[in-house]
Amino acid sequence: ALMVTADELPTVFSDVTPVPQDDGPNPVCQIAYKEDFVKAYDYMRAILKLDEKSERALRLTALCLKWNPANYTIWHYRRLCLHQVGLSQERLQQDLDLAAVLGGVNPKNYQIWYHRRALLESIIEDGHEAAQKELRYIASVFEDDAKNYHAWSHRQWILKTVNKEELWKAEIEYVCKLIFEDIRNNSAWNQRWFVAHRGKREALSQEAAQEEANYALEQAQSDPYNESPWRYLIGVVKEQPSLVESCEVKAVEMKDVLAKAGRDAEACASLNSARIDLLEMKGNQDSLQQAIQLADAMASNHDLVRRKYWALRVSELEKKREGSNQ
Repeated sequence: ALMVTADELPTVFSDVTPVPQDDGPNPVCQIAYKEDFVKAYDYMRAILKLDEKSERALRLTALCLKWNPANYTIWHYRRLCLHQVGLSQERLQQDLDLAAVLGGVNPKNYQIWYHRRALLESIIEDGHEAAQKELRYIASVFEDDAKNYHAWSHRQWILKTVNKEELWKAEIEYVCKLIFEDIRNNSAWNQRWFVAHRGKREALSQEAAQEEANYALEQAQSDPYNESPWRYLIGVVKEQPSLVESCEVKAVEMKDVLAKAGRDAEACASLNSARIDLLEMKGNQDSLQQAIQLADAMASNHDLVRRKYWALRVSELEKKREGSNQ
């Protein structure tokens, strides 16, 4: 068994004296732990004191983590035990399965994700199959919560560590699927940026930037009110300013999409915010004046809740216009 039960503790650890929790002489507010929780951790403190790293200690850590999956000290000690008794491929998989079971009701528990990473570090770089299997597991977690930060972070670590073009291309397809299912999934948009850049802090090539800009505009056309594709577009254009002219033209054309839907394009904050940024990047007197007019209209008529923000943008743009005129 991978986990000792509370009833088995006195037998399995017959040579060990449990160490009770020391709350001091006058505890103010004692926590009412369950009896089995107290028993498990009393034996765990004794094992920690003895510094015993054995099979039975490993089974005890599993019980303690069942009661408290967020206990970093126990996770760390479990890894020490694993390395002491021998971390075979079978045992590694068993521990990944255990972490998955414990993570099922604690999907945002950082300690569980870190444990998975620590286990995989020794095999993931050369283990293409292991990487794909872990990516499939993370995808199953996203089915319940597509915006789990720790899961996304773990996924990025795998892709960047393995760094195989086959995985990068497959990830682009996976992210497209997530965005198709939920175009407002900011986490998926962030992942697309990460994958498009192959996890590096380097600007995209002209060709790659054009492809990403086209994708963002295509998604913006599906929902011009969605801020995600517009912000993605602005990020791409900032890396390749040569795209600003064509993207600004296409952004203007998006007004027709809203008009056909019976919506007022002048009141679409996401569209106009992107247009203002693109006009600002063009940087000439005419474009800056257009940007000022758009921002002023948002502040005065269309987005009164954020009028102070738009007023700030007007002020910034006017200063830039004055600077460019000198």
